[in-house]
Amino acid sequence: MRSNIKETRSATCGLKKDLQPTRKQTYTDFTLSQTEKQLVRRFDGKPVGYVENGILKKRVQASKHMLRIPRGWAWDKDILEEAVAEGIEETEIFDTEDEITYTAKIKNILEKGQVVNRGYGVQVVLHLFRWKKKKQKNNEIQPMLRHI
Repeated sequence: MRSNIKETRSATCGLKKDLQPTRKQTYTDFTLSQTEKQLVRRFDGKPVGYVENGILKKRVQASKHMLRIPRGWAWDKDILEEAVAEGIEETEIFDTEDEITYTAKIKNILEKGQVVNRGYGVQVVLHLFRWKKKKQKNNEIQPMLRHI
């Protein structure tokens, strides 16, 4: 069955709608919440994150995706610049291995980050010590702690 969707890929990251106009390109991730999320794609069309509640987010595994030198988290420079143009001010990176959420202002990443290109396009790395960290609480353990 053919879709009536017309593809309009841009050379940028894809905060703007990639597919027009018959359906909104969103997906639902039941592990995080029941809300729709707008996919964010890098220049080659690969999804690398999403926008939810005005925050640029991605879920990653630190062992695979955290940069080692310099130690930190990176976003595609085009994605960050387009996010700022769309009025998005903050980003969150959720490490699924350690269940830690890293938060930073996009403006700080662009101003204080280091520009790198290691074969995945131009990215901006913000050193790890500049991110705010929040450990996710394990909901199964919390009720048991109340009885101790």
